[in-house]
Amino acid sequence: MSGEALIYDAELDPTKDDIAARYAGIVTLLGSYRLVDPDGEVGIEVLIGSDLDGRGVQLPLTYRPSELDSRHTLLEMDHSELGRRWVSNALGDPVAVTQFIRTIMEGDDGATRSDGIPAALDIRGSGKSEKVDITDVTLTEVTRQRAVGHAKFDGKLRNFQLIVPHLLRRLNLTGVDANTARLHLVGWLPSMPEKQRVCAELSVRE
Repeated sequence: MSGEALIYDAELDPTKDDIAARYAGIVTLLGSYRLVDPDGEVGIEVLIGSDLDGRGVQLPLTYRPSELDSRHTLLEMDHSELGRRWVSNALGDPVAVTQFIRTIMEGDDGATRSDGIPAALDIRGSGKSEKVDITDVTLTEVTRQRAVGHAKFDGKLRNFQLIVPHLLRRLNLTGVDANTARLHLVGWLPSMPEKQRVCAELSVRE
């Protein structure tokens, strides 16, 4: 289990509906799934919804009490309980990237919410590692859907590419093609576990 995300009964300005519409073209926000920063400093959330064409889309975000990197900042938010928060593209935040990679490699699932509200998608990584110690994450290339860099995996320096696609495409369960990454984060509606979608893709190499 990825842990428990602490959720506040707070007023937000702008709201998550506003953020989802502005940065992901989401017209119907369904909710989110979350990962947890072990140090409790960074909120990691992926908003899930549908666009004007009815397609499932996602928007990965982090929330911090101070700005990490202006290149990846999307906006500032007023949180009635926590005060000013900086909202960033999660792929430009090493804490979020670390947790995406760990969740995928360890075959972990998403965080539970302290308020008991279920995630919009149940998620699980496809990896089989019992535990992976990921440190010294360095990002060398970042876009809204991709993070490229290197990190130490159990003390060994390796390169990685993490993709968190905007569109939630179906997982190809019939075979591996040229567009299928070695490891995935898959997500599904709790009521429809057979309809799995690719939430993230990970490649790690020497």
